[in-house]
Amino acid sequence: MTASTARSTALFAIATMLSRITGLVRDSLFANYFGTSAQYDAYLVAIMIPFFLRKIFADGAMTMAFVPLFNEKLKNSGKRAFIFASTVMVFVLIVSGSISAGGMVFSEGVASIFAGGFDQASLELTSRLIRISFPFIVLVSLWAVYCGVLNSLDAFFIAAITPMFINLSTIAGILLSARFSPPIVGPTIGFLAGGALQLLVVVLAARSKGFVFKPGYNKSDVKEFLILFLFSAISPAINEINSFVDIRVSTELGRGAVSSLGYAQRLYQLPLGVFAIAVATVALPKLSKLTSADSKDRFRKSLWDSLTVLAFLIIPSTLGLLVLGEGIVRLLFERGSFTPGDTALTTSLLYGYTVGLPFYGSYGVLSRAYYARKSPKTPTIISAIMVSVNVVLDIVLGFTIGPLGVALATSAAGIAGTVIVSAALLKWTGYEKENLIEIVKVILASLVMSALMLLGRVFFGTGYISTLITLVSGIGVYFLLARALGLGNLFKLKDLLGKNKRGL
Repeated sequence: MTASTARSTALFAIATMLSRITGLVRDSLFANYFGTSAQYDAYLVAIMIPFFLRKIFADGAMTMAFVPLFNEKLKNSGKRAFIFASTVMVFVLIVSGSISAGGMVFSEGVASIFAGGFDQASLELTSRLIRISFPFIVLVSLWAVYCGVLNSLDAFFIAAITPMFINLSTIAGILLSARFSPPIVGPTIGFLAGGALQLLVVVLAARSKGFVFKPGYNKSDVKEFLILFLFSAISPAINEINSFVDIRVSTELGRGAVSSLGYAQRLYQLPLGVFAIAVATVALPKLSKLTSADSKDRFRKSLWDSLTVLAFLIIPSTLGLLVLGEGIVRLLFERGSFTPGDTALTTSLLYGYTVGLPFYGSYGVLSRAYYARKSPKTPTIISAIMVSVNVVLDIVLGFTIGPLGVALATSAAGIAGTVIVSAALLKWTGYEKENLIEIVKVILASLVMSALMLLGRVFFGTGYISTLITLVSGIGVYFLLARALGLGNLFKLKDLLGKNKRGL
């Protein structure tokens, strides 16, 4: 396989990991300064809507609609592509600005809808924080377009690391919160300032790559973008329903169900967010450049390169969580109010989610192949099927076997979606024998790694130190086996990064 896919994925994953680490520090400080207070509740509601819109529009539809169209025009000329990008930015500024202004003007009504259970003082505070946080929608929407430009120009690292600035700015707001009244205003302002900072960074990065915003408005460009954007927005919006249904059903399953599911999701989503999203994000611009009729072979090769890199990262992560899940949960959470009983419940839920991990990772890459071809209809239909499966199984399994049923329902939905999208896409693209052999090698190395980890767990237990030793030893064995099996291009990150300084 080519080293470029692994190199770009490595850069993106490293940047995402740095962002996740600062996010953990931020959450730790929130717990220390605000705990589970009414102020923190108000903050979470105030930033929930901007983040919800970011996930649907900025991170999802904006990228999946913009990148293929931008790359299509980039084939003809950079000037034409830059004009298109500038037009989209003007359009996004108008739409997101209207949403932000509406939220700020009607903040009391928004607070009542999403936080109706709060007392009057908390509602007023939520409304105040909404007025501070809603301009973030404009900042993050423009940021998404600039990230699309950078990714299309093979500059992945800067685009991926910029969310870290939101975390750092929010941390500063927490540390300075005593200077504000009430204190929660500090991190809310920090949240908004971080959005402005991350936008500034990608603007400067895009300019260094030759892109300069030129105000203009091309109606045909807007129409072309809007059609694909609206179709692309359906799938992320549908997927968000899963989270709402999971939480709603969990509230009916007794004390601690929602919290335990939340802790399990954090661990499950770590490899999904760092590895799977990295591969899918890198795959989209690469595939969108290979959609012409005479590029089918290269499209297939690029797709399978992405799936192979994903397998190298996600398969050992899946088996590692299944073997060492209990020890990892204990290491990260079991202290203070988090009891051994909580560890047992969270671990079982983690296992339920982890079963679906490789399938959700694969679905992210395979669905991007459709968006690269400007064909969002198929993944939209499949997303609707996945939500239907999840909702039905949430109710059936959740109310029969408890919180574990909710986790298993999520995994079942991912498995169903991946099977359907694979059957539809791979029938058209075909297979790559070389990549299939590499994936088999990855599975072999992962199985040996997990067997050794299992022995370590049996003989040394799941205490803090033993879990760390077993985990590090297992990772070391996996990389040694990968080297022995000739999977060098997939893990020589030092060499890969060295060859792609321009990507920084």
